[in-house]
Amino acid sequence: MTADRAAIRRLLGDVEITPLGAGLDHRAYAVGDRLVARFGDAVEREAALLEQIAPQLPLPVPEPVIVGEGAVVQRRIPGRPLLELPFAERGRFAAPLLEFAAAVHALDVDAPRDDEPPQAWLDELDAPGLVAPPPAEQLTFIHGDLGAEHVFVDGDRITGVIDWGDAAIGDPAIDHGRLMRDLGVPGDERARFYAICTALEDLGYGVPLYVDNAREALRRFYLSE
Repeated sequence: MTADRAAIRRLLGDVEITPLGAGLDHRAYAVGDRLVARFGDAVEREAALLEQIAPQLPLPVPEPVIVGEGAVVQRRIPGRPLLELPFAERGRFAAPLLEFAAAVHALDVDAPRDDEPPQAWLDELDAPGLVAPPPAEQLTFIHGDLGAEHVFVDGDRITGVIDWGDAAIGDPAIDHGRLMRDLGVPGDERARFYAICTALEDLGYGVPLYVDNAREALRRFYLSE
């Protein structure tokens, strides 16, 4: 943390720095009111990717402004995470997010390949009765973590889609599964499989907002059968 703050100040001077949180592979800080600094092994690759894909997408993504000192400084996306809205209020964002996912999956991007078979997801979870589908026949470019926590909204407007660290050439049902989990969009059995797997992962992650969302999703999946 101290090293991160020193790196930010070397880039931007004497600025106000507030921790925003950390994932498995990154750390993020608010810098003043308008910027975010992200640290992690893949943030520079992520910044280059965002510059490439931003003009081709129907929704905003973070805009890198400085890359250096092991960090990427981006313009802060306004609004708040869609995950903070009650489930019943998220449905109005389903159509633009499905359109966004389709645009992402149509991109021709040089990205790492993620062809981990569905059974490997299942092997890491305690999910009796859940059956893994066969590996995807066709892989596309995917966001890789298209959950409501990474979609920012302001009123009825989607202001941006963040956290592209897991973007890869992979199974598009991974993106559809998270939209199915968090917004209740329809999906096939592949999407349902990933929706349940990611809900179970979030239960283990332990963050209260994620846990509540995961429990609600699992109730929908299993009580509707």
